[in-house]
Amino acid sequence: MKKAISQLLGGNMLSKVLGLIREVLMAKFFGTGDINGAYRIAQTGTLVPINFMTSDSLNSAFIPLYKKYLTENEFRASTFKLCMFMFFAVISLLLFFVLFFLSDYWVGIMAPGINGNAREMTNELFKIMAICCPFYLCSGLINYISMAHGDYKPMSMRASIQNVGMLLGVVAAYYYNNYLLLAWGFTGSYIVFSFWAVIRAKKGNILNLPERFEMAEVKQVMHSFWITLRPLLLLPLILQGNITLERALASLLSIDVVSGLDYARFITDTVTFILSVPIAFAGLPVWSSQSPEVVREKVTTIYNWLALLSMNMSFFIFVYARDIVVLLFMRGQFNEHSVTVTTDIIQGMCIGLWAQVIGYIFIKALSAHLNNKQVLIVMIVALLSNALVNLATYKIWGAFGLGIGNSIYGLVMFVCSAWYLKIAKDLIPAALKIVPGLMIYTLLLLALGNVITEPGNVMVRLLVNGTLFVMFSLLWAMLFPMYREGIKGIFIKKGLR
Repeated sequence: MKKAISQLLGGNMLSKVLGLIREVLMAKFFGTGDINGAYRIAQTGTLVPINFMTSDSLNSAFIPLYKKYLTENEFRASTFKLCMFMFFAVISLLLFFVLFFLSDYWVGIMAPGINGNAREMTNELFKIMAICCPFYLCSGLINYISMAHGDYKPMSMRASIQNVGMLLGVVAAYYYNNYLLLAWGFTGSYIVFSFWAVIRAKKGNILNLPERFEMAEVKQVMHSFWITLRPLLLLPLILQGNITLERALASLLSIDVVSGLDYARFITDTVTFILSVPIAFAGLPVWSSQSPEVVREKVTTIYNWLALLSMNMSFFIFVYARDIVVLLFMRGQFNEHSVTVTTDIIQGMCIGLWAQVIGYIFIKALSAHLNNKQVLIVMIVALLSNALVNLATYKIWGAFGLGIGNSIYGLVMFVCSAWYLKIAKDLIPAALKIVPGLMIYTLLLLALGNVITEPGNVMVRLLVNGTLFVMFSLLWAMLFPMYREGIKGIFIKKGLR
């Protein structure tokens, strides 16, 4: 599992570096104006129906079942694999035709607040991005098959290859003054990735199909898959519906909020991808073969350390959100208004960011034992809470309200999934150790804010504040034996090396 986490973490880090370069250039060249807004809407509109098929619900149902077949009956596993490829091929072609020929109708649903030039640009970008549907879905299925066979490389490289393509698209669109190249960068990346994934999978002999076709076997595997997936089928519908609603509300506020939402999400998603995604995806195949008691013990141990990291990171990003946005994005077309909008969204998201990071792992722990009805209940309650808060606050708090809705989603997911895992009481001690430290640091900031003059340069200011906060967090954690022994162990190992 450690190897898998390292592989996924390495891929995520590379992806985020490339993504950061892409977002910085996107902000400089296009700001938060019509081109950027149209591009974000078209991309989201393409990914919403695609992600319905490649969502966490599907991999949570597919991977444990496929892995079970691999250990019990190899013919059944290969039959299941063939059925899924046929299913994905039909769905991907259907999605392409719907998105390509009904793009204008879909734009009206995704972004009712835009019109004129922005709507026309979105429609054109949509048609190009629709081409990626078969390639995206095919490579997604290969990713899941590879992970079931213990190969996490395709999963770790997917986002990096996507970001390379999108980065090239951003540069080409600006250099040639042709915004359509933004869409071709996205589509081209998945064409390249799908071919690479197929070649790698064939070399690993994991795409072997059954030598014969037995209808009875097909019925059995698809029936089992349907029984496993059925409780989760509503989940991707609500999830993608929530994303559509969020994007639509952002467009009603302004085109700047549409773009600001993605800049903010890039920063908060980076925390999730670095801290929780590697653990969750590496743990899913391992936890499925362990008893619930062992899984609960392991997840609680992970929580104790992840809470320390995620709560502190969420707090730091909330307090210094404006400086982070200015440092990363404020250049070229990204003006003061863009900074304000993006900062508001980030601060709203950071209130529950830590809970989303941890809750994501809890959900995967539930899925590992096929507790899909419980996962469905948790996610539905969390997503509906998100949607209701967004609808209630977007007119009052604007961009900040959209961020708050995202936090509510994380908090509800965290609490409900912990309750179903029967570890809720075990989570309280770690929180009681961490939160007082953050409260004391806040009081210190308030007390010394008018006394200490901070550096004028934003990079220096963030470095100074970041160093002070890390030192304070480490010293505070060292007050407690649980963290003190672990931190000392890390430094001892480093010293031995």
